[in-house]
Amino acid sequence: MMDKKGFLFTVTVFLVLTYILLTISVWVKGIEASERTFADFYKESTVELAIEQITPEKLDNVTYIIMNRNLARLNDHVVYGPVRDAESIDLVLGDLLANGSTNSDYFLDRGIPDESNSSLAAWASNLNASLLAIGVYISNFEVSSFTASQSDYRHFNYSFNITLHMKDFTNTSSVSRTYSIENEIDISGYVDAALARESGKYGQTIYRQFFFHDFYGSPSDIEANEIRANIYGGQGWLYGPVALANGTADHIQEARNIFPSNREQYILVGTFDEIRGLGQEFYGQFGGYIITDAPEQSPDSCGLVESNTFSPVICDESQLAIGFPRLDKPFIVAPGFRAENAELCPLLDSSGTLSRCLLFINSYGIDEVSQSPERKRSAGDSGIYTVEIVRDYVMCGYYTNNDAAPSFLQRMLDDSYSLSSEHGIETFVIGNYASDAEVFDTHSRLDRELYHVVGLKIRGLPGCKNAQSCDGNEIVGVFALSEDHLDDYGLEEIACEGCD
Repeated sequence: MMDKKGFLFTVTVFLVLTYILLTISVWVKGIEASERTFADFYKESTVELAIEQITPEKLDNVTYIIMNRNLARLNDHVVYGPVRDAESIDLVLGDLLANGSTNSDYFLDRGIPDESNSSLAAWASNLNASLLAIGVYISNFEVSSFTASQSDYRHFNYSFNITLHMKDFTNTSSVSRTYSIENEIDISGYVDAALARESGKYGQTIYRQFFFHDFYGSPSDIEANEIRANIYGGQGWLYGPVALANGTADHIQEARNIFPSNREQYILVGTFDEIRGLGQEFYGQFGGYIITDAPEQSPDSCGLVESNTFSPVICDESQLAIGFPRLDKPFIVAPGFRAENAELCPLLDSSGTLSRCLLFINSYGIDEVSQSPERKRSAGDSGIYTVEIVRDYVMCGYYTNNDAAPSFLQRMLDDSYSLSSEHGIETFVIGNYASDAEVFDTHSRLDRELYHVVGLKIRGLPGCKNAQSCDGNEIVGVFALSEDHLDDYGLEEIACEGCD
């Protein structure tokens, strides 16, 4: 009986131990399964976490920097090695974006040097090196559907797709995303490749940068404007700042306050008596005159109506001498004209004072009037103009939109100046690098006509402020524009035939 009890106890204990061991085994297996599930979940979470950090906004910022660099590289390169055709521009920029290199066959001359670190491939490689630390890697990276275009004349537009695949080291978890990227780059500050390439053929490369002003959106915004006044004749023409024979006004100095060496640059404004009262030795130092009344004349001279009236008639040499004391200076008789109507201009003399400038033009030159005084009888096409808008545009080197001109992208091609676009841009070229009178004297200063088209000189523009400076001896050259484009910029009335 005792043996039987001992046996049963032993069996019971064995069964209990077996149950416990089985339970422990199941529990361990459960933990192992749970650990495997958690590990797989962790791996998947890590991959998801990694790719979630690459947001479209961050990727747009990265690609914007890379595109800026490659657009600048290409734009600089096409000065010497233009792109073969318009279709190749997309291919070149797409390759540069993706790999930092492109096929030399896309260029007429030589290919662009490789720069692999300026590419999305380099970015992906650096990203991959960072991901390895958390057990994730990029299994596939692809750039596709690249297009380059312009939505307006001041911006370069681009768009493309990026496909990105990531996996963990065990290849049990993976994730992929496709990003559609589009953005634009302001072309301000980029070098004008067409102008640099064309000027380089003639010995001195002109590196002009693109700059724009909201006020100068089209040629029609850049015009000379006539100041309405009663014009009663005169002689010659002159551009310059104005000074008053008597008194001062807003940004207008009194004649006596102007330094003697600067007076030749000024136009003296006043009545006949005010100017004559300064004395010939004084008023003779000025470049020209605007008479704001008509001189007194005898009713017996030339049958005029009465004295103290405004009259365009100065009939003979004696009356001419009375009408104005100096025949060797340009002047215009404009009764009622107010110097305050002139526009503000930057005064580039030693005074450093902001002033007001204008241009006046008479039908006849000084020599013609001196030989035939009766020609002053009619004002004809005489007028007074403000030209500060066009002068600012020209002297600051701005570009404007003209659909007859080549666009930014078209300027990357060899035949740029034979092309045109609704996003076309153009500028005027002046400066020391374009001052050779033998090359530029009679040529249009419009960039696409600079070396090939003869133009008419434009009075009041740089190098053409008076008849003497318009002979081409000024350091900045003489400004001219072809007859085909005078109307574009509203310069017909101040263009000059025979200004030499």
